[in-house]
Amino acid sequence: MVMKAVSYLFFLLLLPVSVFAQMLTGKVKSTDNKAIFNVTCKLFDAKDSLLAYTFTKQDGTYTIAWQPAAHRLEFSAIGYKKQNVLIKADRYGYDATLISSAIKLKEVTVTVEPIKRNKDTLLYNADAFRQKEDRYLEDVLKRLPGIEVGSNGEIIYQGKSINKFNIEGLDLMGNRYNQATQNMPAEAVAQIQIMENNQPIRALEDKVNSNRATLNIKLKKDYKMRPFGEIEGGIGFPATIWDNRLTSIGIATKNQFFVSAMMNNNGIDLSPLTKDMTVMSDKYLAEPLPTSFLYSPTVKTPPVSQLYYLNNKSYYIGANYLHAFSKYANLRTNLLYHHNTTFKDDSTFVRYVSNDTVNIFERNGIKDRNDIVKAQIRYELNTKKLYLYDEVLGSLGLKDAHNEIKSNIGSVGERVWSNPYFLQNTFNADLNTPNHLYTFSSVIRAYKAKEKLTSLFKGWDRRLQPIDMYNFFMRNRVSTAFDVFGNSLTFGYILEYKYNTLATDKVSHQASKYWLNTIEPTYEISFDKGYMDISLPVEFLSYNYGWRHKNSNKVLFSPSVDLEYKLNNMLTADISLGYNRNGDTEKMFFNGILNHNYRTYSKMIDSLSVERMSIANLRLAYINTFDMLSWNIYIGWMHAKNDYFLNYSYTDDATFIRPVWRDNDRSSWSVAMSLKKIFRSLGITFNYGNRYSYNKSFLSQNTVEDYIRYNVFSSNLSLNWNKLSWLHANVSGVGNISWKGKDRFSYDHSILRNAYYAIRLDFFPIKRLRLYTDFSQTIIEITQKHYSTNYFLNAGLRYDVLKFLAIKFSATNLLNRKYYTESLYSGANYQYFEFPLRGREVMFSLSVKY
Repeated sequence: MVMKAVSYLFFLLLLPVSVFAQMLTGKVKSTDNKAIFNVTCKLFDAKDSLLAYTFTKQDGTYTIAWQPAAHRLEFSAIGYKKQNVLIKADRYGYDATLISSAIKLKEVTVTVEPIKRNKDTLLYNADAFRQKEDRYLEDVLKRLPGIEVGSNGEIIYQGKSINKFNIEGLDLMGNRYNQATQNMPAEAVAQIQIMENNQPIRALEDKVNSNRATLNIKLKKDYKMRPFGEIEGGIGFPATIWDNRLTSIGIATKNQFFVSAMMNNNGIDLSPLTKDMTVMSDKYLAEPLPTSFLYSPTVKTPPVSQLYYLNNKSYYIGANYLHAFSKYANLRTNLLYHHNTTFKDDSTFVRYVSNDTVNIFERNGIKDRNDIVKAQIRYELNTKKLYLYDEVLGSLGLKDAHNEIKSNIGSVGERVWSNPYFLQNTFNADLNTPNHLYTFSSVIRAYKAKEKLTSLFKGWDRRLQPIDMYNFFMRNRVSTAFDVFGNSLTFGYILEYKYNTLATDKVSHQASKYWLNTIEPTYEISFDKGYMDISLPVEFLSYNYGWRHKNSNKVLFSPSVDLEYKLNNMLTADISLGYNRNGDTEKMFFNGILNHNYRTYSKMIDSLSVERMSIANLRLAYINTFDMLSWNIYIGWMHAKNDYFLNYSYTDDATFIRPVWRDNDRSSWSVAMSLKKIFRSLGITFNYGNRYSYNKSFLSQNTVEDYIRYNVFSSNLSLNWNKLSWLHANVSGVGNISWKGKDRFSYDHSILRNAYYAIRLDFFPIKRLRLYTDFSQTIIEITQKHYSTNYFLNAGLRYDVLKFLAIKFSATNLLNRKYYTESLYSGANYQYFEFPLRGREVMFSLSVKY
């Protein structure tokens, strides 16, 4: 079955390859026989629909993919008359001679093109996309064709996370670039550059392909070589609420700095600014941190703005500085501090389905404090011959959560305290010689955490569980790449070591460790329109637990194939196939029982597990900068076999989890489509997306075992209209439906539906005044055909008194909604929760730019 699926995927790929393989070529020159550079060459069908486009090179030549519907070629350039040439059967060469056009104009209006393409680089003119209501860079990025911005600020181009985020060619922010996108004034940006398939390491150019993009921000001339930024302060009521921020930015040739500081208690979560965005350049050096064993019940994250429900006090400061010693060498420092205290109240009802169904009710009142400090210093040298960087990263955290719980078993006081910290050094060097490429990379990290769980039952029964964790991790990789049959063969060797210890009040220090040796040959086949990577890594894993007296060994083989093919100038296909045997080396093993919170106990996993996973993914990405159209289609399949599963035993007063070492499997299908189209003449931006996923997994709950089959379909639509200078409108909506197959836990499909829509209007009655209002509604199915409806109305204004001074007013939750309710299915179980909202609030703010 798998082979049939693989064969079919390759058939789908090869079918368009044969269609687009033939190319149209030619040369464009002027009447004086000189080659013309950067002539736009468009291919149309008989209905004048654009099929493909390209630009002439320095010598005037062009190449464009032929298509069956091709009818005519159009050549155009500034200062020349447009020329059309009809396509003839069995003819693939078309030269053109353009005639100079000299027109005397009484008045000239210069309009900058919104998007230009220069080979694999897209140049977005920021002002062509920026609207009056856009304040920060992220607001503009969300409007660009081909670009999406995640809820955490992560930038995705054509369905993939970007490789690197630069400001004027320098990587000031590192992996936390959302600090810049969410705080840099939009009016400071001149151009947003997307370098497709960009290899940011110069020593690897033309030797190691990249299928991800680099984003570079170009500033306007007035914002270079001088500091600029913003200071804003706001205060509101009924309770005293505040929202203050400061941004200071300096971008010069050799020195860059970016400082941002924020504090608020009006429901704005600042913790995403502490998280790293996804990057692929350091895949050999990335290793997840150990996870906490303790967790306190918390409210779910509802599909409404945090401004309505998050009761917080948040403080954040980030300081980033880069000094460039030369064009290719720099030193970067990144510092941040974040403090967040949240106050959460919720009521939760969970029905755990089994032969003896258990219903659990909890009412939580939580005060949760989190502090984190991170410091990073990095030196980088990026020349054509040598790439080198060394980075030192340190982090110190503190978590202290107090929860007053009323539950099935009465009143419980719970405290979860955690103090994790680590120090890490990463190093990478790539040496490029005429015949070989040599690479050495290394990561070394020491991690330690102290945790404490305190539970007080009925006011007198006190239980305490301290946990001490220590983790040492090291990974070194050496590799060389050389030419074999005209393509690159990379041979790598990885040595990895991890040592863990864990102790509680009942168990002294338990140690576990492993050595992992990996031989990693990769053959990269490059061709005219793409490349294919064939990777055949073999892992030799030796692991030891202190509670056992001998080593265990495993050999793991994980072949994979990745193929990228550019079907034409606008359409790219990616296919990845793989079979992975993964040893679960990320877990911290423990031979004993741990409490996770006041009612949950686990018999911990004390042995290494191995997962066998087969995957197949297909992605089609299309972008047409002339028609302002981009779309993505993704199809993914996964099947995994596991050698253990977790059994959950629920009672009224406790939950017990234990591993059962027996084979089981899980699988999933997912299909996703997204489309963005800009109609500039109509002032309309259209966004549409669909997603379907099917998941099958094994569930063992009390005395019942069965496979759960879960389906989710969601659809989203957004329309933005800005044709009029005095009125802008946005309408968006999301619909979801989830259902599960019949199983031993339920005899119906447990269908739940929910929907969300929002309408926003921005008015500009006079030049410096903006008025806005927005209305949103969520409709949640609580039980079959019983719905909960939540609706919110907000309004506000901004008046620019001077170019640098503005006053603002905002009113949130004008309808004064008090509670939010939602229900969902998690596996076989049904969950219902309710929590209070913040209520009606107003705020006055003053903003100063410099």
